Amino acid sequence: MKRRNKRYDSTFWGSAAVLWLFWIVVTGSLHYQQLLLGLLVVLGVSWFNNDLFFRRDERVLLETRAALLYLRYGLHLFKAIILANIQVAVLVLDPRMPISPGMVRFGSPMKTGLHKTILANSISLTPGTLTVLVEEEEFMVHALTRKNAEEVVTWELAEELAKIEAADENASADAPF
Repeated sequence: MKRRNKRYDSTFWGSAAVLWLFWIVVTGSLHYQQLLLGLLVVLGVSWFNNDLFFRRDERVLLETRAALLYLRYGLHLFKAIILANIQVAVLVLDPRMPISPGMVRFGSPMKTGLHKTILANSISLTPGTLTVLVEEEEFMVHALTRKNAEEVVTWELAEELAKIEAADENASADAPF
């Protein structure tokens, strides 16, 4: 992993300001000691995590169409999580315990690290599946049943995410800068 130089730019100060406002809301106090302690804690956390922040040149240019696609993706993911919860509950409560764990490897159409991460986390959020490895374009997923493992390979959410990625690429290509 390429280590970035610590930069104190608008991303750093913006995140520190948001965290400090959160600190004020959570503590519910405007006493100078609370404010000063919060500021010190927030600056320490921001400094420690500074290399994890998305910089301006790394952020996705989000247009209305892509935002709506992300919202639709989130709703479909929520539905998939609910259905997977029901499937896992049925498996666990069945006296025969028809669990047949397995691993599956498959290629991903995702090109960017952000969308690979979203897909890997979406798979892991869905009960009964866990993303074990992401390497280049290859994913390795553990599933509670063989049927689930086979379904992960042709998951409709991966196709939706590929559409979002294409929309993001088009938005970046049309950007004036």
